[in-house]
Amino acid sequence: MFQPVQVIFAPTSRCNLACSHCRVRRGPEELSAPEASAFLERCARGGIERVGFSGGEPFLRPDFLAEVSRTAVASGLYFDRLMTNGDWFADPADLEESLSALYEAGFDGTFGVSADAFHDQDPGRLAAFLSAVFRIWGRKDCAEILSVRAPDEGPWLEGLRVLAERLGGRLVPRTGEPRGIADAAPRREEAAAGEVLDIPILRFPRSAAGTETGWGEDRWFREDFCEGPGNVFYVHPDGSVAVCCGFANENPSLIVGNIRDDDYDSLMESARANPHVRLVYEKGLDARRRELEASGVKFPGMTDDICFFCDHLYRNKLIGD
Repeated sequence: MFQPVQVIFAPTSRCNLACSHCRVRRGPEELSAPEASAFLERCARGGIERVGFSGGEPFLRPDFLAEVSRTAVASGLYFDRLMTNGDWFADPADLEESLSALYEAGFDGTFGVSADAFHDQDPGRLAAFLSAVFRIWGRKDCAEILSVRAPDEGPWLEGLRVLAERLGGRLVPRTGEPRGIADAAPRREEAAAGEVLDIPILRFPRSAAGTETGWGEDRWFREDFCEGPGNVFYVHPDGSVAVCCGFANENPSLIVGNIRDDDYDSLMESARANPHVRLVYEKGLDARRRELEASGVKFPGMTDDICFFCDHLYRNKLIGD
């Protein structure tokens, strides 16, 4: 059942990077902070518990981040991730001003830094961003690195090693790929929370769009009814609200309203009447796959990427009633 617990705001689709794997549609629209704050207050009354930020690069709208964060604090909401490339600032003064304003607004969530071979950031600039975050927030465990796997990761892995070194830490290995960045010295038993450098590195496969070749796996995806990160209201820069946190959230069939016209109750009513939403959150994509196969539909192969399969069904008009 679709039951959102978080609002994710994408205040802009602008970004200072141009990553080859990014599918965000660029456009001139940008969210108004007062409109977003008013919508967040309505959602808090409806039962939303958390707020996060995405984009584009959300730090290109520091005014928005600060104002909506103040609203979240006043509404008693928790913060989730603020997604960023960590490479958006013009100079040290810009970095200091934007981060300080966000800290003073009360944001105490996690900084999710998108960093991988596709982003190809300079490790020195990432180190400057993370060092400023750790200093201003007074803790070294409030960030994580989220990265998409790429065919050639040698230069990126070397950049991670340099980043860890500049932060005074070390790269923690895991079989075949990095697990995190930690203090160079062993953890002290008496260390207070946040005093020790701790940056988890979360790895993800690159999801193919439904128009691409995402087949060829030896097993089908595991059904999860989007019970994890999918249970969100994702607010695009034009105010439209999707019920998907992934790249497919720009599909019209996953848009259930707009913050300029709808409140929590009307969005939920729209979501309950939406066949794509009901399929994903109630019937299940695996059940639809079996149903289609029984009716004679032949897929090009198998995929273990449930987001790719969801997008494939939409693009090929296979959602059903």
